[in-house]
Amino acid sequence: MILVTFALRQEGAVFEARLKNKKIGNDLTMGLVRGKPVAIYWLGVGFADPDRFKFAAATLKPELIVNSGFAGAVNPSLQLGNFLLAENATSPTFYVRLRKSPLFDDGGKFREVDHVIDPAGKARLLEERSVIAADMESNRVASVCQELGIPFVTARMVSDRFDEAIPGIFIGKGIQHPRDIVDAVRFAGRMLRLRKTLALKLEELIEQT
Repeated sequence: MILVTFALRQEGAVFEARLKNKKIGNDLTMGLVRGKPVAIYWLGVGFADPDRFKFAAATLKPELIVNSGFAGAVNPSLQLGNFLLAENATSPTFYVRLRKSPLFDDGGKFREVDHVIDPAGKARLLEERSVIAADMESNRVASVCQELGIPFVTARMVSDRFDEAIPGIFIGKGIQHPRDIVDAVRFAGRMLRLRKTLALKLEELIEQT
């Protein structure tokens, strides 16, 4: 079995909908992806309850954990929808093999942050040079996997470019200006499209592992 994690249910909604023989439980959704058994676990934003995840992973004993969802681009060359492999949050043997796959647009280090960052925050991370993207869960998920001795892959899709900020309405800031409504509608439409692309990429990844 392969265990796939997302921070939010919305991120993995299309992937979940495409599962065959689907069974939905309180913490997990089970099913098949291209004939392979898969479980989905919802981490929550910022990975609020790592002990609960650790218990679920230890109970399931998956052959692989795939931490997925979206990430903000720190590398200015990255574009929306690029599929990224995290070097520092992927088991080394899997990174070496998957980095050669045309499935991924780029690979490198992810930086885990404790809040959604804006372009100024991304620029500060860019000074570290080796960081290509930022998210809020990957490093700690990787730590749990290492502790349990379970191989892991972090594969995420770019939701916002280096010079973009996520609209405030999506991160609890509300609407400050009428323009915010337009930006929010456009971003929501973007995410609807990207969720489908992410689901298809994950299905290909699962088939390759």
